[in-house]
Amino acid sequence: MNATRDRLLECFSTVFPGRVAAELKQATIDNLPAWDSSNHILLMQVIEEQFGFPVDDDRMGELLSFGAIEEYLAGEGRPI
Repeated sequence: MNATRDRLLECFSTVFPGRVAAELKQATIDNLPAWDSSNHILLMQVIEEQFGFPVDDDRMGELLSFGAIEEYLAGEGRPI
């Protein structure tokens, strides 16, 4: 695993405890029942804290899967 994925997995584990890594890496807002609007906002806050920069408000509505968030973080071009 790469460092970004490891750190993102920690974020998901914080917001969705008790889930195995394989499940979290495949998580989407549609297949993880606990991922509701409140937990989405919490997840974005945890990611901001972990990575040290704000998630673009305009993009939050698009970040509805582990993969989409991972791609977003990789595309930010920020040192992480």
